Amino acid sequence: MRVLVVHNRYSSRVPSGENLAVDDEVRWLREAGVDAAVHTVSNDDALAPGTWARLRDGATGVWSLPARRRFEDVLDAERPDVVHVHNLFPLLSGSVPAAARKRGLPVVWTVHNHRVRCIEGGNFRDGRPCHECRPGWRVPGIVHRCYAGSVPASGLVTAASSAFRTSARRRGVLALAVSEHVRAWLVDVAGLDPAAVRVKPNGVAGPAGPVPPPAGSRSFVFLGRLAAAKGVGLLLDAWRRADLDAELHIVGGGDLAGEVSAAAAADPRITWTGPVGAEAVGEHLARARAVVVPSLWDEPFGRVAPEAFGYGRPVITTGLGGLGETVDATTGWVTGPEPDALAAALAEAAGDDGDVTARGAAARSRWEARYSPPVTTAALLDVYRSASTG
Repeated sequence: MRVLVVHNRYSSRVPSGENLAVDDEVRWLREAGVDAAVHTVSNDDALAPGTWARLRDGATGVWSLPARRRFEDVLDAERPDVVHVHNLFPLLSGSVPAAARKRGLPVVWTVHNHRVRCIEGGNFRDGRPCHECRPGWRVPGIVHRCYAGSVPASGLVTAASSAFRTSARRRGVLALAVSEHVRAWLVDVAGLDPAAVRVKPNGVAGPAGPVPPPAGSRSFVFLGRLAAAKGVGLLLDAWRRADLDAELHIVGGGDLAGEVSAAAAADPRITWTGPVGAEAVGEHLARARAVVVPSLWDEPFGRVAPEAFGYGRPVITTGLGGLGETVDATTGWVTGPEPDALAAALAEAAGDDGDVTARGAAARSRWEARYSPPVTTAALLDVYRSASTG
């Protein structure tokens, strides 16, 4: 089987779980013996001088004919059996999968976010959840400049994603939701046919060798962007309330770096490490007693939680969005977005070695069964076979 993977990469200036998921998936497909080719563009190009002029000329328009022509050349050269698209905006557009469908090729689309309804993709604005936009009505997202802080760019992505949603419904694209939460949203809100939506979570790698048991550590770890949607403020509030004889390690960078830096300066129990590369994530997970994922938005997937599971670490989380499927009372603590509840979970995890050990072991078992590369790669190959025959 020959697969062509298509992805508009997010800027390298900001860590992207989607970029990591695509790179991992391609590598694991090749390791499984699949002939996987790749067609990518990068948002780094959209930041180069003169690119907005190319946007105006349609290179990344609502239905980009230049992108389609380039993709048709790729189809001629690669001759895939299946086309697998991930992010298409803003440089590719729905014209790319439409070109594949016109040739009778099956198209699989992994849905990583809510962009076919929400221009920003996360249903989160001005520090709180936002659901003002919906299919057919996205004026609020344009008015609030939800994409790239720009009215024109927000309008462009609105029109482009709306056109792709319509095309996907009409042309028989098979949507792969990264969680049951995203599947329900695609059917109930985005209006896709339930028969055209499957669930296939992203795979995440585990450790290369043994890691120390979680109960041997006193450190709670947060890994991610320092942004309001990721619950950094909630975590700091809960940490102050918990008043534990423990340590909090915060790893990442972002808009709330100043707040985190101030908290670390005021509290010797808090250590802030800036952004780290994907290759260093495992080092921090292996040092954790538990991993905290306090997101305030509906995470479509929530990559950090299954990554922690791979290292046998329980997760303390609000449980919003896909996080509520990944984490339960056997593998961690689900608190909701209340600081007192989060503080209580931190205290419970800090004080009970046996509980941390048991939940960490259950977390590792769940990773092996649901999120390990062999399991998710086998599931993806099953999807490809289904798309090719159906």
